[in-house]
Amino acid sequence: MSFNHIVVDKLVPDGYADLIEGILLNMEGWCYNKSASAVDDAYDKEDLNIVDSPQFTHVLFDHEIGPASEVWQHISPIVWFVEEKTGLKVSSIFRVKANLTYPTGTNENNYNPPHIDHGDPNKISMVYYVNDSDGDTRIFDNFVEQDFYKMKMIVSNKPKKGSAIIFPSTRFHCSSNPVKNETRIVLNFVFDVEDRGPLSE
Repeated sequence: MSFNHIVVDKLVPDGYADLIEGILLNMEGWCYNKSASAVDDAYDKEDLNIVDSPQFTHVLFDHEIGPASEVWQHISPIVWFVEEKTGLKVSSIFRVKANLTYPTGTNENNYNPPHIDHGDPNKISMVYYVNDSDGDTRIFDNFVEQDFYKMKMIVSNKPKKGSAIIFPSTRFHCSSNPVKNETRIVLNFVFDVEDRGPLSE
């Protein structure tokens, strides 16, 4: 049975991964957000492992304005590696942003409210891990049309510098805050592809 996700253990070369990490760790212009998921109160209150946490974000690319940060020129080549390593042909980019989370007193069982990145079933999401950290990305069995109640976690993926996880943008997923590491930094991509290929049922 397919869970509609791809884990790419080493998406980019080590030297490029080092460059990305150095740029993001020293980047200015982070914006504080009180929620790590921007879903307000729309999550299952019976799931006691959900603990919403703040995060810092930095928008790199937006479909309405194009490049939104001078950092984008250093990040955009990642898309070429996606095509090379997965066979997915990226046709357009909807959004790319950096997310930075930090320890907030949660434990390893806690995670932020599950959410979707986009309601369009043709869009694909990717979480690229900028640094080695704890704070797994969780992916659940439900898609947007199934709502967010009584979901079962099907993937818990540990951040590993230079790696990525790719999945449909309509699938519920979430981050979790690091407990042992000072920061967890990821790049969140949302894009369109010409052929879903390995992400098809």
